Parts: sequence; C-alpha cells; structure tokens
Amino acid sequence: MRFKNFPLKSKLVIYIVVGVFLILTVSTAVIISTVTSQEKKLAYQKSIEMASSYANQFDADMKGSRAVAKTLALTMENYKASNRSEVIGILDNILRKNPNLIGTYVAYEPNAFDGKDGEYVNTSGHDATGRFVPYCNNIKGRIMVAPLMRYNSSDYYQLPKARGEDVLTEPYFYEGIFMVSHVSPIFRDGKFVGIGGVDVPLEYVDEVVSKVRAFDTGYAFMVSNTGVLLSHPTRKDWIGKKTLYDFNSKEIANAANDIKKGIGGYLEVRDSTTGKTVVMFYEPVRTGNLAFVLVIPKEEMLAGVFDLRNRLLIISAISILFMAALAYMIARSITRPIDEIVADFKSIAQDAVKGKLDVRADTDVEIDFREIPTGLNEILKAVIVPVRETIRVTNALAEGELKERVNVDVQGEFRELGNTLDKFSETLNRIIDDSNSVLTAFQHNNFKRQILVHGQGDFKLLTDGIEETRQALDKVTTQRIEAEKALLDYAKELEHSNQLKEEMERVIHTSPVIVFLWKYESMWPAEFVSENITRLGYDVEDFTSNRILYGDIVHPEDLEKMVTELNMHVETGCADYTSEYRILTKSGEVRWVDERTVIQRSATGEVHLQGIILDITEHKKAEDALLQMEEIRKKEIHHRIKNNLQVISTLLYLESGNFTDEGVIEAFRNSQHRVKSMALVHEKLYQSEDMVSVDFADYIKNLADYLFQSYSLDNVKVSLKLDVEKVFLGMDTAVPLGIIINELVSNSLKHAFAREKGGEIYIELRRAGSEYNERTGLSGIARNKEDKLTLIVRDNGRGFPEKLDFRNTISLGLQLVTTLVDQIEGNIELDSSRGTGFKISFFRR
Repeated sequence: MRFKNFPLKSKLVIYIVVGVFLILTVSTAVIISTVTSQEKKLAYQKSIEMASSYANQFDADMKGSRAVAKTLALTMENYKASNRSEVIGILDNILRKNPNLIGTYVAYEPNAFDGKDGEYVNTSGHDATGRFVPYCNNIKGRIMVAPLMRYNSSDYYQLPKARGEDVLTEPYFYEGIFMVSHVSPIFRDGKFVGIGGVDVPLEYVDEVVSKVRAFDTGYAFMVSNTGVLLSHPTRKDWIGKKTLYDFNSKEIANAANDIKKGIGGYLEVRDSTTGKTVVMFYEPVRTGNLAFVLVIPKEEMLAGVFDLRNRLLIISAISILFMAALAYMIARSITRPIDEIVADFKSIAQDAVKGKLDVRADTDVEIDFREIPTGLNEILKAVIVPVRETIRVTNALAEGELKERVNVDVQGEFRELGNTLDKFSETLNRIIDDSNSVLTAFQHNNFKRQILVHGQGDFKLLTDGIEETRQALDKVTTQRIEAEKALLDYAKELEHSNQLKEEMERVIHTSPVIVFLWKYESMWPAEFVSENITRLGYDVEDFTSNRILYGDIVHPEDLEKMVTELNMHVETGCADYTSEYRILTKSGEVRWVDERTVIQRSATGEVHLQGIILDITEHKKAEDALLQMEEIRKKEIHHRIKNNLQVISTLLYLESGNFTDEGVIEAFRNSQHRVKSMALVHEKLYQSEDMVSVDFADYIKNLADYLFQSYSLDNVKVSLKLDVEKVFLGMDTAVPLGIIINELVSNSLKHAFAREKGGEIYIELRRAGSEYNERTGLSGIARNKEDKLTLIVRDNGRGFPEKLDFRNTISLGLQLVTTLVDQIEGNIELDSSRGTGFKISFFRR
C-alpha cells in the first residue's frame, strides 16, 4: 500500500508525532547545552569571586598595617621634641591600639634623633652604640621594649635607606614567629635619618585560611610573591619552607610566575596530596605582595552542573513522550485548530524569549480550544504586572525616592517579592534619615547625637562607622575644652605669680640701704659713707681715707657704662637718676645694687654726688628665676598643646582608614587639616622668642607646603606663589586666620583645577593704608595703618559657581571661613574675574 493512499488522519498523526519529537529533541539539546554551560560558568565565577573576596580581605589588612607604618614615619618627620621616652610611648600606644600587629619600631642614624647617643649606651631600648633603635613588641605575650638587631645588614633597614621609599619585607621567621614587616623611611630636610615600621604576624593568616572550605573538600592556602607557602590546612611543615616551584608541575610553576607579576587566574592540575583533579584559583593580595589560592576538586565544583544536566534530560524525555501523546490525540480529533494554536504559541514563545510580554494569544478559535489561549493570556498577564511594578519601584529607589512602595495586589511568591522590596526600601530610608540627622548635628558642632538605627550586614558598617566618627569628634571636642580650661588655670597661676613678684619687690625696696657722698672726680673719691657699708665687708675708713675709691668696688664690666651714664646726666642738667650695676664685696663676691644718684650743683658750678645704694642681688635672682619659670611654662603649654593636636591629627588619619565612603574620608581629612593648622600655630609660638606672637609669613609657607603635600594631585601640576610681608600676629588672630587659609587653599586644590591642566595658587598678606573701622562705621574709632592687614587667596582655576552665594552655603568649610572672618572683626570679598579670589581685610590684635 503506497503512502499517498494512507488516510489524512494517519498522515497527520505521523507528521505531527515525528515533527514534535524532532523539535523537542533539538530544543532539549539546546536548552541542556545552554543551561549546563551557564551553570559551569557560574560555578567558576563563584569560585573566582570567593578567592577575590578573601584576597581583598587580606589586602585591606595589609593596607591598614602599611598605613600605620607610613603614619608613624610621617609623625616622626614632624616630631621636634627629641624626647626618647615620649617616642617609645607613641610606639607602645600604636601597638596597643592595633592588636593585629606584633611589633612597632623606629631606628635612627647615629646621633640623628637628638645628637645624644653617647648618653644612652646599653640603656633600655638601646644597644652598645647608643643609637635610638627602640623595638616595642609583644612577642612573649606582654609588651616589651628592646633594641633592634642586625639593622646594619638586614633588609628592613637597608632597603628603605638605599631606595628612599616604603618597603615590605619577604616573610621570615623571628623568634619562632612567621611575619612580614612594613617599613617607611624618615626624612628630615630631604635627608634620610631613619625608619619607622611595624611587624605583622602571619599566624592569623594560616588560622583564617585553614578554615576556608569550598564545596565538600575544597581548601585554601596563602603564598608570598615568590611562591613561598604562608599557610596550609594539613601540611604545616611546608609553611615558610616550601614554594610552588617545589611541586615539579609546569602548570603550578606558570601560576607562580603569574603571582610574581601580580596576575590572578586559575588552572586544572592534579592535587599532590589527594591525587584528584582540581581547579586551582589564585588571586593577588596587592598591598602585601601575597596571593590567595583556592583549591577545589573539579568533580565537586561541577557536581551541580552534572546533576542539573541529568534532571533536564529526564524532564525533556518525559516532555517529549507527553507532547507526542498529546499531538497524537489532537491529530486524531482535528487538524486545523491545532495548526492555528501551534502557530500562535510559537509566535508568543519567540516574543516572550525576547522579553516582549505584551503579546497575547488569539482567542478566536473553536470553543473546544478557546480555553488554551485564554489561559495563556492570563498567565502572561499575571507575570507582567508584578514584573513591571518591581521594575518601577526599583528605578524609584535608584533615583533616591525611598518612600516608593509596591502598589499592586498580587499573590504567592510575587507578593513575597513585593514585601521584600518594600521592607528593603523602608529599612534603607530609616538608616539614611537617622544618619542625616547625625551628620546635620556634626555641621552644628553637636557631637552628642548618637546613631539610633543600626543596620545589618554592610549597612552596619556604615552606621557603626558614623557612630565611631561621632565618638572620635566628641572626644576631640572634649579635649579642646579641657585644653582651654588648662590655659585659664595657667593664667590665674601666672597672675598669682606676678602678685608674689610685686610683694617680693616691696620687701626688697624696704631693705636697709647704704648712703654715699662722692666727689665728681675720676673713680669717685668718697667724702661720706654710712656705717652699714660693713654689709659689703668694708669699713668706713677704707673709703674716707681714700685707700679705696668707689670706682674700685664697681665691677670692671660695668664701670665704663656707669662713667658714660653719669657724665651724660651731669652734662644734660639732670637732678637725679637711678641705675643698676654690679659691685664687688671685700671678699670678692659680686652683688647687684640699685643706686639712686642725686646730682648737686653749687652756685659756682661745682658738682657733688649723693647716692643711695640698695643691695638687690636677691631681687635680681628672684626676678630671673620668675622670668625663666614663666618662659618655661609658656613653652611647655604650647609644646603640650601642639603635641596633643598632632596626636589628634594622627588619630583622625588612622580612623579614616576604617571607612570606604569618600564623603566620610573627606570629612576626616578636612578635620585633620584644621587640627594641623592649629597645631602649627602653637609650634610657631613655642619656637618664637617672646612666646606671644607668631611669624605669620613663615607660618603661611609651612601651612601651604603641608597642604600641597597632603593633596598629592596625580596629573595636575599646581604651583604656589607667595607675596607675604613679615608680620607678627597674636594667637587670637593667628589661629582663626590659619584655619581660614587652610579652608581656602584646600578648596582650590580640590575643586579649582581640571585634570592635566594645572594652574597656580597665589597667597598675599600685606599691610594696608590707615582707615576707620569698617565694621563699626564710627568715625572716632581709627586704628594705626600698621595694624590694618589684607589677606588675598586666589587661584586661576575654573572659577566659583555664579549662582552660589558663598556666605549662604551648606559647605562646612565656607561656613567656617565666614564665621572666623566675623570672629577677627574682618571683611571678606569674592573676586571671580580671574578664577576664584577671596580678599579679607582685618586689624591686627
């Protein structure tokens, strides 16, 4: 029987069954290939991300340790006190606040620290050379100080000295502890004077990495840049002794070469410990020149892929059988409706794969088949509504509209998806509102407002970071208030000391005096002397007999001054005058006296001299002691304030390393610069001769150099031009004016210049002409023209925004500038004609 003679029904059954079978078979093969390939990629990607995550974790630890070493070196570069005990205290404090470290140290060239190495030979923290090489460590479980060893030959000292740059040593064993060292050179006036460094133990690396598990039996280990094993979960005897090159595997050797170049990747290799085929993933820890290696058996990593493939094959086989049976039944009943429905379904499937969920099945079919396209349309509608609502809410959250919520009524897992999204947006909204309240309090110098909403996971890092920042700033504010109280207490003590001085002077002025009558002749022969001349060991007869002239007892160094002074007063017709000078007692003792000399002239012009001599030796000693005490106490106060501010600046810098948010880091950096500007004022007062005023020209240069060094601009070349007169300012003016300059120069460095174009920052300070007080407007309040000063800070950058009023802005820096200008009773003007320029006029106080 020929095929064309078969009934149409039989032909349709054969065609449909065979066609459906072929289509489903091909579709199933494509789906299985695509899904398993994707799952395999996901398995590899998951393993790579896991390795990268651990590598980034250790990279952050190493960055923190490197930052501590760098900060220690920078602190020592700016340290001027030359107090060895104080430096050892700083090392001890750093070690206590960084439990991940095992040792902190500094090491100076011979006599480079304070020039007193000879006084410290074999003392605590010093060796036989006396060099300042303290090593603060807790190797034996408690903090101890010992001198560094082998610094004349070891890399930790010689490499920074030779290269002039930061150094990370290769891992090494020291007293049984496996560690690495971060070391930074210390420079003074451009010359290498020593190092500052920290030791980081690697035991915690082995503890952390040995606990890593991937899939069922996967494990991890760490290696150095040269391939040395830093950890291993089972072979502890390999740590520090075996390298990747020792495995005699070409593939592992190639991976070791990639690690040496700082390149990550993965490879398939046979594990020497288990004999299984494994995939080895390696990721560099860039800061520490280390690498994290994750080893996973391939069969375990791809077990999910194989299981998914087998399930898809079973499902596909069942689907093929089901569709074949269904096609057979449909073909037996009717042909035309099937063709229409299949064509409609095919079109909808293609559009759905392309993401077009708006298409609908044609329901204009026979009543027996109408429920099929109608049901399909209901399914499509039920899917597209929650998908679109989720997209809408997600886009709103991305645009910062955190109060947006899911508004559609859906059921099942779609409802659970909407509830999860609403909960996420509500939590994020509460965290941001609470954080904004705290940050707003910061702007008003209120550091008591605590974080009330604490997030979970990564949000917890944000809220805890803001709370830690608030606590640090609150502590700084409290310390500043305590410093101000200490200054007030000192002022009261100084006033009391002055009262004691006046009482001492009254006692000295009421003490017995010696009276002389002299002839106005060479060396002043005495005509009369009071009997209490015996206080000086002489007798009255010694002078009246002219065996001793008064000039004989005057100290040789003061005699010429007395002659000149007396002749001048006689020639000018002066009736009396006073003078202080030294005399010699009969035993040769030097005494200070205060002399009141009365010049008597006779009618014939003959001159006689009458003098009252008061021994003021004790008064002079007391006066010198008080002056010396006052100067020492002033220096000590400024020195302590300067050191405390430097410690605060260092703490702000170290604390900023705990955050990744650029806004928080920038706030820490701005606070650090403001504290540094105040510390620099106290340093200049400490160095000044009168302990009252600051050489502000030198202060501006040092502050500008510090800011230029702090804002190291990568490809932007910015030059500094100074036109500053030599002006001395008191502390009440120098502190606010220093903060003003800090804010204006920082703003120019951060915002004024486009990348790779560069420009210039110009600072001018000079005296202005005489004029009336601009703030009071009173014509009767005029000041000397020497007291009127003008400060100009200008850059030739992109310019100040035209629509922005610098007096009314949310920028804390510009708010500080306007507030401090009012504090010094000055006037500020903005000039935007050539970049951005601020002109501040004020009177010196």
